[in-house]
Amino acid sequence: MEGRNECMNMAIIIPTLGGGGAERVAKIIGDYYVGQGNRVYYFLEKTDIRQTYQVRGQVIHTGIRRSTAENIFGKPEILAKLVKASYKMRMLKRKYEIDVAISFMEECNYINILSKGREKVITRICTILSQDADWINFLYDKRMIRYFYPKADKVVVMSKYAVNDMHINFNLPLKKMVKIANPVLPPEKDDIDGEWKYGNRVIIAVGRLASEKQHDRIIKAFSYVYLNEPSSRLLILGMGPKENYLKKIRKEYQLENQVIFAGFKNNISYYLKKSRAFVMASSVEGFPNSLLEAMSNGLPVITTDTPGGCGEIVGKRNIEKMNDDIRYCSFGILTPYMSGPVQIDSHLTNEEYALARAMLNIVKDDSLHEKYSRRSLRRASMYSIKNIMPKWDKILF
Repeated sequence: MEGRNECMNMAIIIPTLGGGGAERVAKIIGDYYVGQGNRVYYFLEKTDIRQTYQVRGQVIHTGIRRSTAENIFGKPEILAKLVKASYKMRMLKRKYEIDVAISFMEECNYINILSKGREKVITRICTILSQDADWINFLYDKRMIRYFYPKADKVVVMSKYAVNDMHINFNLPLKKMVKIANPVLPPEKDDIDGEWKYGNRVIIAVGRLASEKQHDRIIKAFSYVYLNEPSSRLLILGMGPKENYLKKIRKEYQLENQVIFAGFKNNISYYLKKSRAFVMASSVEGFPNSLLEAMSNGLPVITTDTPGGCGEIVGKRNIEKMNDDIRYCSFGILTPYMSGPVQIDSHLTNEEYALARAMLNIVKDDSLHEKYSRRSLRRASMYSIKNIMPKWDKILF
């Protein structure tokens, strides 16, 4: 950006500005470039979802409706809808004289590519596409991905895992890709009054209450933690379709008072700073913002070895100590990957037991807690705005 005098017109194409991780990154990027003197437009799809994030750029409601999640081959009407949406997007790009268009999420990526004119087109992959490629959904059809994604000027992925995934599974040329991790903002100031009522042995999980986050497996593993440390609590922040199901799981393990569902919070820093450790056990994660936010608040992190960026963030390549299945890495604690619904009437699986012991260790061992608290802060600083945004500058200008 240094030395640039002209103003850039940027489009950020994203379904919504709801409370998701991709939306948060879109806000950070847009706010940054508005602050640098550029004009930023958020092109949103038609949706009933409440727009959680307030942005500095101008919000444009495109009227484009999300296409039906069906397999596009043999469904020409679905492709027709996508082409129609792309034509409308091309008109909007011309109207606002867009110089560069960055898209988030798969459908918006296709619309961005199909509407390409003279502007630079950047697509951003927020997940690990091979994990979704078996969905009955045209967005994840391998033939679609292999044909369309190379037509973008650049494809932004967030981890080395994602680079390999796109190159090996979808034949995307390495020269088309650039690895840019999610930036993390400094911790927010506490603006919450009231007494903290959960104690000093709180393990916190942050994320949408959806199947892929596997909160049910976390709750089951936590039952072991509580059995061995009765002062421990599991605090879950987020909203989603699995809330009632997860509350039933909580009841099955008789943890109604020990597992707390706190809902969606705009300022999670307050809850992170008051907690003892952060836990994540997703079936897939592109590059989890909540994990980095926890680290930026000095919280030790425990994560399963999930496909995506989790292992990279905690320093999987540098294991300092191995205790059975628990790997103590440079910046966090890694336990084996697990997938599938919880088995309520069975003992802990080996993977659940490893996660449980890792949580218990960080709850009870003060020296271990202090060690990983310091390392979390150091790791988070590597993903600061000043370190990440220059990488965006290189591909935008």
